Amino acid sequence: MSRPDGSRTEASGPEAESLRGKVVLVTGSGHGLGAALARAVAASRARVVINCRADRRRAEALGEEIQRGGGEALVCRADVSVYGEAEELVEETIKAFGRLDVLVNAVGGFSWKPVAEVGPADWRDVMASNLDSVYNMSRLALPHMRRGHWGRIINLGAVGAERTEGPPNLAAFSAAKAAVIAFSKALALEEARCGVTVNVVCPGVLTDGDDGSTEDDIAAAARLGERAPIGRPGSLDDVVRAILFFASPAADYLTGQVLAVAGGWRL
Repeated sequence: MSRPDGSRTEASGPEAESLRGKVVLVTGSGHGLGAALARAVAASRARVVINCRADRRRAEALGEEIQRGGGEALVCRADVSVYGEAEELVEETIKAFGRLDVLVNAVGGFSWKPVAEVGPADWRDVMASNLDSVYNMSRLALPHMRRGHWGRIINLGAVGAERTEGPPNLAAFSAAKAAVIAFSKALALEEARCGVTVNVVCPGVLTDGDDGSTEDDIAAAARLGERAPIGRPGSLDDVVRAILFFASPAADYLTGQVLAVAGGWRL
């Protein structure tokens, strides 16, 4: 698992061991949280599918990094908000590994604007990235998980979304993430008897990563994060550990659950 200073720590414990040999597909894993998760999954000796929409060179560099460390990685370019491209991604995964055990839907763009300035194209882009992608990938993964009567779908929400709350200037993003939670809860009930669990991790304020944030953005996030009861902003590792938990045997009896990783912070 990567640290903010670029060093890595190996995943350990029963959560890590339980992923050995499994195939884990992480959407939006060319950078940021998705890349941190891909590294942790590979350190657990799972086979990881790295997905990017645009920067294939960066994703391939991550895949090579994992392979140099003795892991298995497949790099696939696909815009998972487009059903046909999502279908090709799942097909490539099955062709390479013959199975799909864990799906983490980590894609999710946002538009930082008041509703009065959010045009129809902006709205559709945010909904496609955050909600359509989850439907597309979940629907396509289900037949392969049902076949083995075992599967884990872990979706990314946002703090406050479980209570249908949202901050100003993020109406589209907040609406999409609230819909992801409703979708996940319904899907969890539909698939429970098929051996497939569906859960949601809602990150709070994060200050590390490589998502292109400016120094001012990071400083502002750090100040906001200090308002959390725990007294610090979150890290990628905090969120990665929560995702790995839902993929582990410790969460076998949990489905339709929402876990906020926000240091006790609420909107």
